[in-house]
Amino acid sequence: MYKLFLVAAFLFADVLGLPVRPCPNNAPVPVEVRVVDCYEEPCVIPLGGMVDMDLDFIVARDSATVSAALNIFLGDFRVPYELPADQQNACNFFYGRSCPIQQGEKINYHLSTPATAPFANVTVDLELQLTGDDGEPLFCFRSSARIVPAE
Repeated sequence: MYKLFLVAAFLFADVLGLPVRPCPNNAPVPVEVRVVDCYEEPCVIPLGGMVDMDLDFIVARDSATVSAALNIFLGDFRVPYELPADQQNACNFFYGRSCPIQQGEKINYHLSTPATAPFANVTVDLELQLTGDDGEPLFCFRSSARIVPAE
């Protein structure tokens, strides 16, 4: 119930599509990415705040399961980060449905996760990828974020 309320509230939040960049693996990018209170790169995220995004993607192929990974890059250096265990199963965060998914479907995915980092006042690339049960990405994109000290 609480998750449904959060998703419904988010869908009515003041958000616009954010331009994103493809990942180096040339995976498809989502149709649209919306980040709360961010309209252009880099998104400003207070340390300890939330990365709160909602996106739509078209399923490229059938998959019984979908896993999520959020990577952080400082230049070419990957900063160790792992989504909380419950958020790694992306099927739990599809709006109005779950897995399995079928080719051609348009799916809304929501991610809300804490912004944790060992540093602030730096701009990083966030890379979000959803992967199907065959190990291949369903989509992947990069977007810049400026991590700032908490207020």
